[in-house]
Amino acid sequence: MNVFIATSASKNLDEKYLEMARESAEYLASIGLGLVFGGAGFSMMGECFNAFKKYERNIEAFTVEFYEDDLKDLDGANCHLVDDTLVRFKRMYDLSDIILILPGGIGTLAEFASALEEFRSNKERKLIIIYNKDGYYTKIFEWMNQNINEGFLSQTLNNDFKVVETLEDLKMYVEEFMED
Repeated sequence: MNVFIATSASKNLDEKYLEMARESAEYLASIGLGLVFGGAGFSMMGECFNAFKKYERNIEAFTVEFYEDDLKDLDGANCHLVDDTLVRFKRMYDLSDIILILPGGIGTLAEFASALEEFRSNKERKLIIIYNKDGYYTKIFEWMNQNINEGFLSQTLNNDFKVVETLEDLKMYVEEFMED
């Protein structure tokens, strides 16, 4: 079983986000999951990579040519260079059973939206979890609810993912999913 962790590779982040990535990844690696991610050995992505490497889990790292240099520091990962970000996302999504969206920038937001659309369109057995630490995604949820209220999004959209604010909540949803 694999977890696709979508998160930031920005180098100028508050320590609380690095700690969240580290704790989440430590937990997921410790229960035997493999990692699928965007292929950077620094920032939040690096914290995830290091945790899964420490537990000697399978790691699949994907990137595009523009970020090819980011793969050089991922010793022990199966590195994949793909043509574009759409192919990159689809390959990561298809390899994963659980999708965890941590805080991040435009790339993470694109992966969040793409994961919801893939799930909605295919209804595969996947768990999508949004880690809303300190309300990071609250404005996105407000926008989604506005779109639901105005008829642009399905009333059932909020059933397609889980929102967590703590590591304990993350553990609960992952354990429930793995028991099924």
